[in-house]
Amino acid sequence: MQENVMSFVNISPLFIAIIIGFVVSFNENTSVKVPAIVVIISTIISFLFPIFNLKSWVTYPVIISESAMFVLATMLLSQKMKKWLAWILGVAIGFAWAIGLFILLGVTFNI
Repeated sequence: MQENVMSFVNISPLFIAIIIGFVVSFNENTSVKVPAIVVIISTIISFLFPIFNLKSWVTYPVIISESAMFVLATMLLSQKMKKWLAWILGVAIGFAWAIGLFILLGVTFNI
């Protein structure tokens, strides 16, 4: 039972970030600068955590960065194509961004 609760706690930030990403991408008044700034700040934080020996916390800023990248890609792509296609490509870009960030963090800090 304890293991099931801990696994849900570990993946719950991903679900929260995805919901926030969808809500923000629906909002037409959101500037492109907001998700871009969130991507930059959360990426910097994810590189600072291993420096301060907080390697177990790296997942959370990467999840935030992935969701912000999804929103940023969706906002940029929805100007040129249909919204549903922009969402699909945004999810793929956000996923690729997270995998690339985890690989870079793993290689850099031997996580």
